[in-house]
Amino acid sequence: ASGSDYKKIVFWNRFLRNPIELILTWIPAAISLVMLILGKYNSFLLIIYAICWFYPIYIFAFQFKSSVNYHLKHRDASEDAPCTITLMDNAILADIPDHNLIYTYEWEQFTTVYFKYGYYMLFNGKQMIVMLNSNDMPENIKKNVGGFIMEHVDRNKCRIVY
Repeated sequence: ASGSDYKKIVFWNRFLRNPIELILTWIPAAISLVMLILGKYNSFLLIIYAICWFYPIYIFAFQFKSSVNYHLKHRDASEDAPCTITLMDNAILADIPDHNLIYTYEWEQFTTVYFKYGYYMLFNGKQMIVMLNSNDMPENIKKNVGGFIMEHVDRNKCRIVY
């Protein structure tokens, strides 16, 4: 993924898939707002409240945007290269001919499969291993990919979220 798709996926992966960081970022701002409404303030507390409000804005508007742009600018060239994905009964084969790379991902290694924003994202723990863009698939294959994945992952250890 690149551009706005990449930003949406990274935002979802960082803040929504595991909302701990999102919650911890906004709790101080919410508490400071409640304290201000209750009239609990003085010069020092107003500075603390301002910091509590600025921090989430900083995280979302500056730090997150900066890290996404940095990754897009400095990521490995093979991530943008044309790739042929083959779904096989025993694994997923990824062939990147421009870089002479071939990767094989066994179905047993996946612990979670998500379908978000038109992408199948297959994770092993917290690490995304494979991402398949459904927009790049022919219509006759697009209909069957979700079912094929569900049939081949180990449903005893792999959670599927659509």
